[in-house]
Amino acid sequence: MASVFKRGGKGNRGGAYQISWVDHTGKRSTKSSRTTDKAAAERIVGKLEADAALRREGVIDPTLAAISKESQRTVESHLADFRANLKSRQNTPKHVRMTCRHIEWLTRQTATRTAADLTGAAITDAVGALRGGGGSLRTCNAYLRSIKSFTRWLWTEKRISHEPLAGLRQFNEATDRRHERRAMTPEEVDELLRFTEGYTSPNHNLTGPDRAKLYRLAFGTGFRANELRSLTPASFDLASDPPTITVAAAYSKRRRHDVQPIRVDLAELLRPWLDTKQPDKRVFGKLPEATARMLRSDLAAARSAWIEASADPAEQHRREESDFLCYRDRSGRVADFHSTRHTYISGIVAGNASVKVAQELARHSTSRLTIDRYAHTRLHDVTAALEALPAERRADTSSEVRAATGTEDPTPGAQRMRSAQDAIASETLRIAATGDAEANGATKNAVDPKSMKPTTLGDVTRSDATGCDKRRRRDSNPGWRICNPKGACMALWQTCDSR
Repeated sequence: MASVFKRGGKGNRGGAYQISWVDHTGKRSTKSSRTTDKAAAERIVGKLEADAALRREGVIDPTLAAISKESQRTVESHLADFRANLKSRQNTPKHVRMTCRHIEWLTRQTATRTAADLTGAAITDAVGALRGGGGSLRTCNAYLRSIKSFTRWLWTEKRISHEPLAGLRQFNEATDRRHERRAMTPEEVDELLRFTEGYTSPNHNLTGPDRAKLYRLAFGTGFRANELRSLTPASFDLASDPPTITVAAAYSKRRRHDVQPIRVDLAELLRPWLDTKQPDKRVFGKLPEATARMLRSDLAAARSAWIEASADPAEQHRREESDFLCYRDRSGRVADFHSTRHTYISGIVAGNASVKVAQELARHSTSRLTIDRYAHTRLHDVTAALEALPAERRADTSSEVRAATGTEDPTPGAQRMRSAQDAIASETLRIAATGDAEANGATKNAVDPKSMKPTTLGDVTRSDATGCDKRRRRDSNPGWRICNPKGACMALWQTCDSR
């Protein structure tokens, strides 16, 4: 039974009424009505008791009621739970920070107060404003991915009744590339490593030999900067066959225990260098955060030394005009630290590795990401595939070639017609070569099919595929042309027969 009462005590005489009722699970609940009007409190508890009865009888779905209640919570409270969920799923702090920052910006732009206020139209307008303010399509997609992951989580956790952003599609980033990376050539890699080995700069935390080993590992494994930072001497197994380097799941981008094979010659170069490192310390523990800036500085210094190494002024000018070791080439593509991964994967693909092998070495979840984004094929790489195409051949209409290729009709009638045509062509060429005008006129009349006697044409066209010389009967419609392999012969026969 529902009841309305006030708690005892002299100080509670003017306070709010308390209400008590039995909910749909059979449990008695008590709370404040937040009103000092007894009639209003009785109406509130009556409504709660009626709702409980409807839920017990199945008229009201308790799940839908819970979703409706959750959807009225503020976005800030849901976002706090979503941030905790991202952290518990072992996402990197940077990913958690950027995702929540995108969501906060979009909800502010759309003046979203509760989870139920999220709509596709409002988010589309906000992303359009971001694009209009100079944001790239890649940036717009990043914001879309963040807010869509949030609403998908809300729907999965039954905090909203539907996924409001399911219909939003991402943009085609290829039409608006602002920071396109390039793969470095083998010559650039060799020159960079050779120069860095003896170049120690106070602007970097690592010595020249250590930076050279860092670049060798990046070009030889495709490891990202954070994965390289995590390596210790225990991560290297250079005595195995093949030698491998292991990245712990806590530092791998895909959160897996990655064992990456390396070349034997690279392992031989690393072995004496690792002997100088402390077993319990990270080999690149002092690697700066701005790895792109570090590589850009080394590229500039290596390029300057490469240009000055030539004593010929003309050669120096040619080198200055080239893109060799340039951070940004003429097409606008850049060579930052992540380009070392592009170079590694492009080299794997150029080595005729299968798509599955390239995907495994790149440690990607899909092969499309490996091929589309990271494999930079060059013209001389793909030109070799054209050698598999058949070579172009000049057309040969001789009877022997036609017979050999199956284009010569072996029937007697067709062979006679082909012989007559060959004779006409030969005679025409002979008259044209002699320049005899009178003979030309005579020959023209002689070889003109309209001037040939019916008996002559009949001798050529009378035979059918069986070799029978019996003349075919007249067609009911002389002007009709039959499309068959003997179409030319049939046309000549009808012309003769109409005369």
